[in-house]
Amino acid sequence: MRIRPLYFIGEALASFRKNWVMSIAAVSTVALTLFIIGMFTIVAFILSSVIKIQESKVEIVAFLKDSAKPEDIQSTQNELVSWPEVANVRYISKEQALERLKEELKGQPEMLDAMSGNPLPASLEISLKNPRAVKTVAKRLDGRAAIEEIKYGEGVVEKLFVVTKVIRWAGVIFAFLLCFASLVLIVNTIRLAIFARRKEVAIMKLVGASNWFVRWPFILEGILQGLIGSLLAIGVLYLIKVFSLESVMQFFRWLRVPLNYPQLTQQFYLLLGYLILAGAVIGALGSAVALRRYLRV
Repeated sequence: MRIRPLYFIGEALASFRKNWVMSIAAVSTVALTLFIIGMFTIVAFILSSVIKIQESKVEIVAFLKDSAKPEDIQSTQNELVSWPEVANVRYISKEQALERLKEELKGQPEMLDAMSGNPLPASLEISLKNPRAVKTVAKRLDGRAAIEEIKYGEGVVEKLFVVTKVIRWAGVIFAFLLCFASLVLIVNTIRLAIFARRKEVAIMKLVGASNWFVRWPFILEGILQGLIGSLLAIGVLYLIKVFSLESVMQFFRWLRVPLNYPQLTQQFYLLLGYLILAGAVIGALGSAVALRRYLRV
């Protein structure tokens, strides 16, 4: 029996309307599943971008002793430059450190007036090729004759890594549970459709219909449910982008973490494409499971 795409599509639509209660339940579950997956993906991408920006800011500040000899400082600086983990070393004199402080406190003149002389030490600011090597470099640097104290800002990045990991795994587990619920609902919807048309299926088999001729309407019905669910999820996500993304960008700018808007937008539209594909796959998989269990063709 030859393949008739329009016939298959018509049968899938008719079955969708006939079992509309279960179809709506399946579509709603798919929509909720893909919406949550989309939201977790967006949040994870933003946090990943924030981490990368914060990583680029990670540096070691080695405060120098006031009694440090110039040759000891130069020797330490030369040694640091030769280390493979180090990208750059900047010497900040006491005078430069004071100028920086004045710039930061220019709106608080009373604090500057309370200072007597220049209490700030000179320092070496060390940028790294790989921010994750910050502890290793700090330990190697510790104990040098010219250095009074070593500070580095790795703690913030480590906390961000922990938060991102927790969110990612929570999202994966929750999304998996929702995907499973979507599959169960689609399986039950297709099962009802098979049961309602069991006599028709039997007649088609008697007149020589192939297995795939019988299966295609049910597969298309599942795909239709998945696609409608994905489009609903995409619609809500797009509205959130339109009304919320700029506020999110402004918030991070206020935190002095400038996110890449074009890159975020590109990733967002790429995500929408993946969600459409995921909806179709969930629908097709649910149909395949139902056909395997309840339709012996």
